[in-house]
Amino acid sequence: MKNISIIGLGKLGSCMAAAYASKGHNVVGVDINQDFVDAINNGKAPVDEKDLAEYINKSEGRLRATIDYSDAIKNSDITFIIVPTPTDETGGFTSRYVQKSCESIGVALKEKERYHLVVLTSTLLPGVCEEEVISVLEKFSGKKCGQDFGFCYSPEFIAIGTVVHDLLNPDFLLVGECDERAGDILEDFYNSVTDNSAPSRRMSIKSAELTKISVNSFLTMKITYANMLAEIAENIPGVDVDDVTNAIGSDKRIGKYYLRGGLGFGGPCFPRDNRAFSYMAKKRGVNAPYADRTDEYNKTIINRAIKYIKDNVENGGSVGIIGLSYKPGTYFCEESQAISIAQQLSEDGYKVNVFESHGHSHAKEFLGDRVYYCEDLNECVEKSSLLFLSNMDKELEALPKLLGAFDNKVVVDPWRQFDQDTFGNNSTYISFGIK
Repeated sequence: MKNISIIGLGKLGSCMAAAYASKGHNVVGVDINQDFVDAINNGKAPVDEKDLAEYINKSEGRLRATIDYSDAIKNSDITFIIVPTPTDETGGFTSRYVQKSCESIGVALKEKERYHLVVLTSTLLPGVCEEEVISVLEKFSGKKCGQDFGFCYSPEFIAIGTVVHDLLNPDFLLVGECDERAGDILEDFYNSVTDNSAPSRRMSIKSAELTKISVNSFLTMKITYANMLAEIAENIPGVDVDDVTNAIGSDKRIGKYYLRGGLGFGGPCFPRDNRAFSYMAKKRGVNAPYADRTDEYNKTIINRAIKYIKDNVENGGSVGIIGLSYKPGTYFCEESQAISIAQQLSEDGYKVNVFESHGHSHAKEFLGDRVYYCEDLNECVEKSSLLFLSNMDKELEALPKLLGAFDNKVVVDPWRQFDQDTFGNNSTYISFGIK
């Protein structure tokens, strides 16, 4: 059993705290948001994430929260930092919140005699840990990294909607270590909490920083390749893009994951990480054309979707967008393709009706009062002459039955969740990736 402190109780940090406590470790979370602290201490989930509440209940008194860094550091052996690293004006990431946390950690370490391991999980670019993070810890603690305390850079590879599961069942464990002692401690800890005996990939801190930013950039290229194939398939009669991607994904050198042509990528990680990868490369004197072109092509998919809509609905007509989040299973709308489409259609004079099964609160931050928020799927169908199916949530299963009561509806289905036969002759069906 270890004593763990986790700095930051947001989407990832709160899940880490609950997951680690459920495995028998004593965990104290730290956050400046008193509401998050109170939620944890009252046995409630501070954020909306699948399985989080269940795992907080599994902690059985081993999980608590505080705003006091000193208390957390004094009563723990390993500290995980998972605070925001927002994009700055250059396209890279700012480390200001990480540095602020490290100042408080350093002050607490100054009063501590025994060895302590600090683990940074937040995404940063290569070189930042050594130049802007470890230096702050050393300055405020008066101690030496690798001697008096240990440091590892160990980002997670998780997806919103499955954070807890991904934490406990990683594909691999990325450990960027200041020295072997620090890496050994962290690897042993991970082995005590993961369920799937994931392999460790241990390396220098800078190599780990580059690895993290490279994973998401590579995935955006793979997604974009599938989207490009979908566009090509639309222009060759008799081609179904799913037949193509399923076949090439069977090649073990390629793999099937993230190889489905559709509406493109969005969310809080993929777009920003890809742009940051490009910025990082150029800063080092290297061009990153794949990252640049991926970002550019992803934006064209929005224009393609809008063209399909405008070709089938006269200006001023009613368009229903079903699904506003950037992917199924979450309410997050940051960099959502559907949000961009709704914004543009509204600006162009269309009546835009929207429905998101996970609620409209986050969507309203981006769309305001420019669209009409439908109470349910039926209302969205009733009010719209064209329905755009932006993601693949389960509520769409009811759509064919609902459409059966109407004539002359148009359905645009980028992900090919249905086919024309599903709706019969009373609706016009349009998909991406099939001519």
